[in-house]
Amino acid sequence: MADIRLSPIRILDSAKIRDQRILDPVTDDVPSFIRSVLADTNRKYFTASFVSDGKEQLFGVLGLENYSEKNRSADAVMYFPESSLSDEAPIKTEDDRKAAFDSLLRYAFFDQQIHRISVLIPVTDETSEKILLACHMKQEAVLDEALYVHGAYCDGALFSLLDSEYPDYSVGFVPFRKGVVAIRGDNEVIEMTRFFSYGKPVEGNLERNVAIRTGIADNLGILKEEGSPEYKDLFDMEFPKEVMRCMTELNEYFMKRRTAFTIHAKPLHGSDFQKKVWDQVSTIPYGVTRSYEDIALDLTGGDKVSARNLTRAVGAACGDNPLPILVPCHRIIGKDGRLVGFSGGLEIKEFLLNHEMFGIHLA
Repeated sequence: MADIRLSPIRILDSAKIRDQRILDPVTDDVPSFIRSVLADTNRKYFTASFVSDGKEQLFGVLGLENYSEKNRSADAVMYFPESSLSDEAPIKTEDDRKAAFDSLLRYAFFDQQIHRISVLIPVTDETSEKILLACHMKQEAVLDEALYVHGAYCDGALFSLLDSEYPDYSVGFVPFRKGVVAIRGDNEVIEMTRFFSYGKPVEGNLERNVAIRTGIADNLGILKEEGSPEYKDLFDMEFPKEVMRCMTELNEYFMKRRTAFTIHAKPLHGSDFQKKVWDQVSTIPYGVTRSYEDIALDLTGGDKVSARNLTRAVGAACGDNPLPILVPCHRIIGKDGRLVGFSGGLEIKEFLLNHEMFGIHLA
């Protein structure tokens, strides 16, 4: 399967871009245009390449302009050749162009923390309109003579999308007695879970924006109190497939109808050592507790001296666990039986352990 790749634009790309006439609508001096982009901190441009069988073919240019730090907004642009000029530079399918623009949206929303992306295209540009609609952008307005194209002014169609409305990567929430679990991921995998307490601010730009959009937080991002009706509506909303599946399984867990998860989870970060610790923690059964030293012994093959030296590092890895509950670090306690550090706080850790220790009721 071919791979669509975005790479920061370079002066060295000028010849390929010029030969394919990709930037014809905006300039006849491609090198100077690229230099102006590279010199402007409010503009980020990329080449879109089609990678297949080890060969990379550039087929478009996409960019972000007019970045507003105050509003966390930016305008997106995309340029593709109107016709194929050679077998070496074939026109790519609409799906490939959609994939390239979708990659730009992901970069803007989740790498650059941009809240709103806008695109203005000629009202007659049906090809670009199809791409934008396929990427879930919404048309907001038609602006009179808003664009200057081919020596004349034309009406522009304005499209936009918010980070919280991006459908293929988002955050779901599951309420329980002590707060909510936020679940971040896409249609294939869960990348992060974290806890937020009722009446407290929701942290993280994407988490806060989705919480506000779904109604479980007020306009300042403060999580509503336990029992608010908005929490019941969460399970009727649309989220990425794996996020929805994780919401269902976590809800069953809190209802004492589930003791294990079938979720596809992959942490956003982690060293090789940390991942080994998390993998070992994931083997701890429901309702069972172990100590950091127990995990260290497992990792060292039972070598007590090495395990003792490794215990602190194991504790640190558990503290950095990006997938609490799914990777059950709440089941790790001190060697003397005391509760020890937990990313969600000791109160939530105590609740989770008591929840599991008092048995399960399959209904």
